[in-house]
Amino acid sequence: MPTQELILVKQGKAAKIYVDPKGKDYAGLRRVAQSFAADVKQVTEVEPEIHAQLKALDGTVIIAGSIGSNELIDRLIAKGTVDVSAIQGKRECYKIQVVEEPTAGVDKALVIVGSDKRGTMYGIYSISEKIGVSPWKYWADVIPEKKADLILPDSQLHRISKEPSVKYRGIFLNDDWPSLGSWVTQRFGDFNEDFYDKVFELILRLKGNYLWPAMWSAEFSLNGKSNPIANAQHAQEYGIIMGTSHHEPLFRAGSEWQKVYNQYGTSNLWDFARNKQAITDFWEDGIKRNQDFDNLITLGMRGESDSALEGSDQENIDLLKDIILTQKELLKKYNLEHSPQILAVYKEVEKYWYGTAEVEGLKDWEVLNDVSILLADDNYGNLRKIPTEHERDRSAGWGMYYHFDYHGGPHSYEWLNTIPLEKVWEQMCMAFDYGIRDVWIVNVGDLKPMELPISYFMELAYDFEAWGTGAINRTEEYTKRWVEQQFGYALEHETCLGIAQLLSEYTRMNGRRKPEIIYPSTFSPIHYNEAQRVLKQAIKMENAADQHHALIPESLKDAYYQLVYFPAAASANVLKMQIYARLNELYTGRGSILANTYATLTHEAIDRDKHLEQVYNSGITEGKWQGMMSSPHVGYVHWNAEGWKYPEVSTLIPAKGSILIVDVEGTEQAYVAGTAKLPVFTNLQKENYCITISNGGEAGFEYQARSNVAWIKLEKTSGWIKAGESLHVSVDWEKVRETSTGEITISGAGGTVKVSVAVNFTDIQDVPAMTFIETHNTVSIEAEHTSSRVAQSGVEWKTIANYGRSLSSVKMFPDTVSFEQPENAPYLEYQVLVQQNADYSLTAYIAPTNNLSQFSGLKYAVGFDAQTPVITDALPTDFAGGNHDNEPWCRAVIDNIHTVTTSHALTKGIHTLRFYGLDAGLVLQKLVLSAAELPYSYLGPEESFYTRGAH
Repeated sequence: MPTQELILVKQGKAAKIYVDPKGKDYAGLRRVAQSFAADVKQVTEVEPEIHAQLKALDGTVIIAGSIGSNELIDRLIAKGTVDVSAIQGKRECYKIQVVEEPTAGVDKALVIVGSDKRGTMYGIYSISEKIGVSPWKYWADVIPEKKADLILPDSQLHRISKEPSVKYRGIFLNDDWPSLGSWVTQRFGDFNEDFYDKVFELILRLKGNYLWPAMWSAEFSLNGKSNPIANAQHAQEYGIIMGTSHHEPLFRAGSEWQKVYNQYGTSNLWDFARNKQAITDFWEDGIKRNQDFDNLITLGMRGESDSALEGSDQENIDLLKDIILTQKELLKKYNLEHSPQILAVYKEVEKYWYGTAEVEGLKDWEVLNDVSILLADDNYGNLRKIPTEHERDRSAGWGMYYHFDYHGGPHSYEWLNTIPLEKVWEQMCMAFDYGIRDVWIVNVGDLKPMELPISYFMELAYDFEAWGTGAINRTEEYTKRWVEQQFGYALEHETCLGIAQLLSEYTRMNGRRKPEIIYPSTFSPIHYNEAQRVLKQAIKMENAADQHHALIPESLKDAYYQLVYFPAAASANVLKMQIYARLNELYTGRGSILANTYATLTHEAIDRDKHLEQVYNSGITEGKWQGMMSSPHVGYVHWNAEGWKYPEVSTLIPAKGSILIVDVEGTEQAYVAGTAKLPVFTNLQKENYCITISNGGEAGFEYQARSNVAWIKLEKTSGWIKAGESLHVSVDWEKVRETSTGEITISGAGGTVKVSVAVNFTDIQDVPAMTFIETHNTVSIEAEHTSSRVAQSGVEWKTIANYGRSLSSVKMFPDTVSFEQPENAPYLEYQVLVQQNADYSLTAYIAPTNNLSQFSGLKYAVGFDAQTPVITDALPTDFAGGNHDNEPWCRAVIDNIHTVTTSHALTKGIHTLRFYGLDAGLVLQKLVLSAAELPYSYLGPEESFYTRGAH
């Protein structure tokens, strides 16, 4: 009976690898086989031999090839030994099977057969993953577990892969300076085949197939080292389908034109209307050069260096028609008219596609029926437009150009990952659900440090069935699996869970506000204790990064630094830096010596920022990543990094004598001892409060604190306290009903201050469960905390966990259905107890979704009790997603939120709030009901108290 395992390596001997030299995919498969052999060697120190002759094989072997391109595999198929009916005729599928005695002299073979070349390559790299090699082995220095032997169990030896969900799945290397460009030129000399081989391998390991190469100074088809066209030749061998970016038509890199225009004429104008023949000849040479390679051919034209065309809408549409007809004639001339083509509907080209009220667009132009249409997000991870129902079945299909990195207005973000996986899931699931299934391309900037979101994006595109709309709230599971893939063999399960949580938390923090545009003024140090709460989160992340680092074995510390420690710690540090600067400003204004403490902390954070970058660039992996972490990332004042600066702080010269200053959490002022009686703590909700003591003179002072209120307890009651230390005040709820007012006295050398305390007690004995209680004129509700949810027409509200700026979000699914009127729409219900008869404002916090079609907005309706619902739109009438001259859109993507307010007259007591979803794509995160104007804060009020059960 055959053994139920397969030995790849044992006692220093490795199974040989066979690829057929007569196969049309031989060159690429040999490259991948060599890569796989290097994986085996990294694990075992034994490198398998690669053979192209059957007579050289013996014992146990690996046979890899695609149907029709490997003579031995084809014989096994013909004999019925290998059944390929499940993959034949499909795209990029593979089957793995063990075959006994497949040919003379061979005892057993692990057969990896692909439906095509890429299918075979995916199958080979799937074995790499089974033996513990991460796709990020080169790009993040992930060292696999060392093993003397490699023996695969039967459970891993028989597999049939699925057909990828999205046809073209790839990445775009954009913004290649200063970081990626610096690293590439130092390590490889140029953007040549030595560099791109590493990129091609990564794409294949991630089961991708498509690449837009670096383009600002690099020229993919000219930068080869062995010969100018070597990059394209290697891409062809690896099976990577090449494209060019949205403004680089017909195989030509954007930077080529100005270098070679004089070969085609005397004018360097990149203007088809005025320099048509020269540009046409330039394109024709691109076709001649690259016609033999697999490409997704970019059509159309934009202005030079990613700029807009200059004419009127009608002139530009007419010009684009002329351009596209010229390009198609060129393709026909070289028998490429049936090759896959794509038109990017990006930025202003979107208007030319849809047209305007006055001008007919390109969308109904029959010339484009065989061209894939690449839609785009707004450069900030929010889709701009989606196909209408009758457009979704166009034969050439639809694509989506998405962004993890962006260089442009209103502010560039190019440093670290700022797009949480939950946002990628929500937006790209919507793209897929609306029929965008042919091309997914994502701008990854410098590639590093976007390792996690790149992995997720590619997996979502490859296996949408497992991770897409039908698998809501699996991003946490994905992150855990990803961490285990990189570090799992060396760490306890709980440590992997902690690292996964850290990755999620830092990305969510960056998604709340991008590091480049966090300023000292972003988070309020006064209202809702916001800055202090955010600061606490950042410090917690730093501590977690350090704690996990201590558990990482030496062999994985470099990988951990790149994938986890640096992005988490550096993000948290920038946040701390800006909040410390704001606290310095606050205490400077109050004349408190604490200003100096926060000045010091700000400078320490600035120094740490520089140190973390230095370690990344020269202190890990023997300096391998020199220059990779060079992007400015603090205090942007323009759309780009020009004028960026670290925050500035002030220091105070202490006055003589001891002046006691009392700063009470949540108040707008500080109080000098002996000068004020301070009313605080009205409408208590929390159990703990903080009173900070500082001075303008000596380092410390003696103080006393006493209270005649039974329910106030102080953590300290005697001794000396240093400037900046705090009294922690807590509430004894058992005694809270005994009294409603009282006084705390704090004394020092500078005098005495009396702090009055009060509470408004609300009896909740008869209040229903899930009822939110108004305090401080406000009711703040996290969207998922509904009292009920009602579906309509098969559409229901679902919670997307960990998505948004605070707790979570809710969204209607299926996400392709809209409603005209509230009475037909699904709705959410919330119970609120308001304390007064008043006119209330209801502010809805909604994810920064754009209007997804020409005619839709982002409408919803709200109503209380039996009142007629109020219909409103989260988008103003002049909203233009992706237009950096449009203030409403700029504000939405900078703050990562839409906030919309409606007015409602309410009477004191309990009310039922209904929130109706009307337009598809709307994502609700939070609701705030207020009887007074809300003070400034970035995140809004913390969630109000609500009853958990019957009372």
